[in-house]
Amino acid sequence: MIMDINTGKVLKLAGKTAVITGGAVNIGGAISRALAGYGVKTVIVYNSSSAAADELAAEIIQGGGTAAAFQANVADERSVEKLFKRIEDDGRFGRVDIMINNSGIFSMSEQTELPAEEWQRLFNINTLGTFLGAREAAKIMKRQSLPEGEIYRGVIINIASINALHPGFGQTVHYDASKGAVYAFTRSLAAELGSHGVRVNAVAPGLVDSGELRATAEPLALMVEGRNPLLGADGTSRLVTAADVADTIIYLASGLASAVTGETIVVDRGYLLT
Repeated sequence: MIMDINTGKVLKLAGKTAVITGGAVNIGGAISRALAGYGVKTVIVYNSSSAAADELAAEIIQGGGTAAAFQANVADERSVEKLFKRIEDDGRFGRVDIMINNSGIFSMSEQTELPAEEWQRLFNINTLGTFLGAREAAKIMKRQSLPEGEIYRGVIINIASINALHPGFGQTVHYDASKGAVYAFTRSLAAELGSHGVRVNAVAPGLVDSGELRATAEPLALMVEGRNPLLGADGTSRLVTAADVADTIIYLASGLASAVTGETIVVDRGYLLT
């Protein structure tokens, strides 16, 4: 990992502490690496991916950064409370400057066949988990001192989805509703926390490319790829990548977005335009 501390200072990121739920793999892993690359101290939160979280934390430390992998179930109130107490008590961190609520799950089903337990499972992770992470982070942010040269106490960024803004691909009503709740939660929380010097925003990714997606849903990937109106200079198209999402997180977490709050930034290569 190449760390760019000088740019991190310009962006007002270097030396800050970020907490990333689901921060070990896929989008979360890309976010953790991107933040660490700008000198952010990263707390990689995992539920069951302990090996991947430990490996990523070791990679960041080996590259000269500060990182730790902490376990928590984001849908369990007591587990989340313990997580943030651990962060505050840890001498490497002691504060929360950036909170990324990334943990989320996805499933598909005809709604007439969907068990209530599956509806609740998605809301527990995607919506309740986002609320608990934001709540505990905001408690710390509201009482912590301002970083030197800063006017804000913290930034909360939630991962939503373009499905929050437009119906999905079918059989995703429960997922769409859970992410729609994240969209509304982000706007209202931004209004509530603004007076405390805390910015709150969200990122709504389109279909994100991955090996798992290509292995299980190649026709869907090709359909979305073909509908994206944003083409490269050579006329080729591609899906959104985890790195695309991470780049947007860097912007929202940084001083470049100091006047941005209550917004949901769509990262979909123009898919919703079609």
